[in-house]
Amino acid sequence: MTNKLLLALIVTALIALPAGLALQAAPALVWRHVVFAAGIMPLILGAMLYFVPVLTRSASANRALVLPIAALILGVWVVVDLQSGMTRIPLLAAGAALIVATLMAWIWQRRRRVFGTPHPGIDWYFYALAALLLALLLIVGRAFWPEYSGHARVMHLHLNLIGFLGLTAVGTLRVLLPTVLGAPDPGALRFLRRQLPFALLGTLAIAVGAAFAPPLALLGALAWLSPAVGLVLGLANQESGRRLPTGAGIALAAAAIGWLAVLLAGAVHGLGALSADKLLQLLLFLFLLPLVTGATSYLLPVWRWPGAATAAQQAMRGRLTAGSGVRVAGFWLSALLVSLDIGVAAVPALVVLVAYIVQVLFAFLRVSRNSEQA
Repeated sequence: MTNKLLLALIVTALIALPAGLALQAAPALVWRHVVFAAGIMPLILGAMLYFVPVLTRSASANRALVLPIAALILGVWVVVDLQSGMTRIPLLAAGAALIVATLMAWIWQRRRRVFGTPHPGIDWYFYALAALLLALLLIVGRAFWPEYSGHARVMHLHLNLIGFLGLTAVGTLRVLLPTVLGAPDPGALRFLRRQLPFALLGTLAIAVGAAFAPPLALLGALAWLSPAVGLVLGLANQESGRRLPTGAGIALAAAAIGWLAVLLAGAVHGLGALSADKLLQLLLFLFLLPLVTGATSYLLPVWRWPGAATAAQQAMRGRLTAGSGVRVAGFWLSALLVSLDIGVAAVPALVVLVAYIVQVLFAFLRVSRNSEQA
């Protein structure tokens, strides 16, 4: 059941991403929440329900499956409400906060039951959810302290993007990249343990600094550079990192490099030389889109047919990873056009993303469990 839910959430996210890109002429609050509240947040929550049992070597999620479904419903509701007057936003944020707190309790319970030392990747997920919870509570607080509304909105944005999204993605990438590249990474666990405090400190400093004291945000970006650079160096030091990655590895390696670029762009934003809208677009094109397409192209076959590797999984993965380099080129071209203030910047990313969605559709239609080849 977990895998079927993940497949449904992936489809939703893949629809939300091009929809958000196509709606960039709409108010920023609308297209941002199409992408993140209705697409990425439910997808990440669903993915956690898959990865946490794997990391804790425990049973699959059961009743917890309702959480990402509820988050998806609230995310869509938020988008509708933003277009109609924002009258229920604090209430919807409170509902989402309850969902996140429940998932945090579920993860903590699984962590406590681990025999021996828990995998450090679990902590990255837990604190990513803590950042999301704080971001949602800030929106709830705006209803009681409207005079701090602007500060709360800025902190909400950074806690979501740098905290929730960043912590989840970096924690997952350091575990997933060695599998995708087919090369062991003996430093992965040490990286996850040592770099988490820098990522947490950086997240809080960026969020608070962006709202109240820009120099503090710059210090936060410097703190976050430690895990970001470590992620890229870990990629370069792996055995497979000495040759160009292929397939899903191209997109995931691009996401790792993109995260570092986004943090550097964030520092420029902190100096007032880059707008928040540009920074968010760079995050989409340099990091989020390569991450989502790379991870799903590798994991979709596993989630469709759980268990040992099969010819059908290999055939479907071959179809999904084809053109990974072209997709990354399209995403990076959009990032370049954003940097140059060209109005059609989203077009290359939108074209390759829609093409990937078509690939996913054909992979599901053409590859069956009994497939022997692509």
